Amino acid sequence: MSDEWQIVYYAANPIEAQLLKGMLESENINVSMNENSMIGGVGELPADAIETALKVPTQQYTEARKLLDNYENSEQQTIYCSHCKEQNFTNFEVCWNCGKVLF
Repeated sequence: MSDEWQIVYYAANPIEAQLLKGMLESENINVSMNENSMIGGVGELPADAIETALKVPTQQYTEARKLLDNYENSEQQTIYCSHCKEQNFTNFEVCWNCGKVLF
């Protein structure tokens, strides 16, 4: 089995990266991401300075890419968690904030 990892996605910022990492991990895909502490510079730094790369093992790349393609192609409508009232994307099954199942 290969120990190699590939970049599967460049998230716009560390927040999106964490959300996508959680989505992939919920599908039993191993994910690694760089820690990006530059989020505080939003608005002052070029957009690519806060991009955050997500990496997956080579053998899980195709499966991860399919999930990310669905994410990119879905309409990014939002719903609110009935438990904590946090805003979530409609393609999320659980609230990113409190972990409760979204209805």
